[in-house]
Amino acid sequence: MTASFMNLLPIVIVALGAMICIATEPFIADKNKQKVIPWIASTFLFLSAISLHFVRLDAGSIFGLLELDVIRLVLLGAVLLCAFLGIGGLQVTLAREKFPAGEPYGLTLLATVGVMIMVQSVDFLPLFIGMELAAYPVYGLVGLRRKDRNANEATFKYFVTGAVFSVLFLYGMALVYGATGTTHFDGKVLAGRESLYSLGVLISAFALLFKAGAAPVHFWVADVYTGASVAVTGFMAAVIKVGALAALGALWMRSGFEKLAPVIITVAILSMVIGAFSGIVQKSIRRIFAFSAVMNAGFIVLGLLMKDLSTMYYFLITYAIASSGALAAISAFSGKGDAKENLDDIRGRGRRHPLEGIAAVICLASLAGLPPLSGFLAKFALFTGVVKTGYIALAAFGFVLSIIAMYYYLRVAIAIFAPAGECKCCGCNALSDSTKFLLRFGIVIAALSLISLAVLPMLIPVTSM
Repeated sequence: MTASFMNLLPIVIVALGAMICIATEPFIADKNKQKVIPWIASTFLFLSAISLHFVRLDAGSIFGLLELDVIRLVLLGAVLLCAFLGIGGLQVTLAREKFPAGEPYGLTLLATVGVMIMVQSVDFLPLFIGMELAAYPVYGLVGLRRKDRNANEATFKYFVTGAVFSVLFLYGMALVYGATGTTHFDGKVLAGRESLYSLGVLISAFALLFKAGAAPVHFWVADVYTGASVAVTGFMAAVIKVGALAALGALWMRSGFEKLAPVIITVAILSMVIGAFSGIVQKSIRRIFAFSAVMNAGFIVLGLLMKDLSTMYYFLITYAIASSGALAAISAFSGKGDAKENLDDIRGRGRRHPLEGIAAVICLASLAGLPPLSGFLAKFALFTGVVKTGYIALAAFGFVLSIIAMYYYLRVAIAIFAPAGECKCCGCNALSDSTKFLLRFGIVIAALSLISLAVLPMLIPVTSM
């Protein structure tokens, strides 16, 4: 069927928004940059979301490189919502710190474009381009605070390790090309080159697992999440993970590589154990969410053991919305420079900022898997699916670890609404309502989405991926 270039429209709109944000930034006064540019970025995200209604799901691939089906459409919608939350969180953070530049919004949109390409990729070439387009803007976002030692260290570590795993991905892609004669996910293995193909897929998969923050390639997550601002952490925990795991799912289904199941099981167990037990002892909110990202990467990877990946993607969507929504809400009262980002420092902030506090608690409850939110349904469907595949002990093990991990989500939720002493103003009350509008609108949409996804779960067959 003839490819429809209309399916590129959502990506083109976000890319155009990124260029306009960067091009207009020098012509806007410093005092107005945090007021004007976030609205420009949000407008293009909104237009991109509208354009999803006009795409053609039956149009086939574009030159065999990009495809769009129902589940990819839903994933793109989730990516746009999480990017919008990132823009709102950045606006509040940068306005509170009186940041003199407006490039972070353009960088956020560029990273979003990269992830959207990753989601639609069915070939290694556009997948690599999307990975790099998503990575380089995030390097800049992590290092926004150039005078902050933690931010500088995080940027250096993320850049170096990211470059190493980009090279590994290219090497894996080269091996797959040598084994199949094509870079397409559907390439047929040439006779006698099965081992070469296996090694190439394995290396490429580990590069994607690095982007997703799964163990044993999770070593960068805690330091990078700690060095970035809360708003950037939320964007990374959601949007980048969606791109990496969506691409991994597409590669897994099309390669038909069931013999790698032991590797997937090992990655899932390591990620769940490290994430659950490391998160318990943390006091820093960003480090708590860092190990939450590791643990949830393990949960999501479990979905690869099923023949139908709909449950895996449903879990991924609910996790992305909940994590980005929680961190965006927390960024509203985290303090200048995120100095006040420990549990004790945000104690009682939800009482002074009830809308942000309630939204954060809803997102945290979904992450913890509490009913009636969609996070509960996602975990229930995931563990049930793993049991049906025959991995009963693995499902039981994951369920126990998810119960343990509830503790650190509840710690954050309790701290937000716990009785607090005298308020030492951190600047969270100095912002106007107009500056907070995008953030508040976004977290309300995120909270409502987590509720509605539990009522109308989108368990969509995705065998086409």
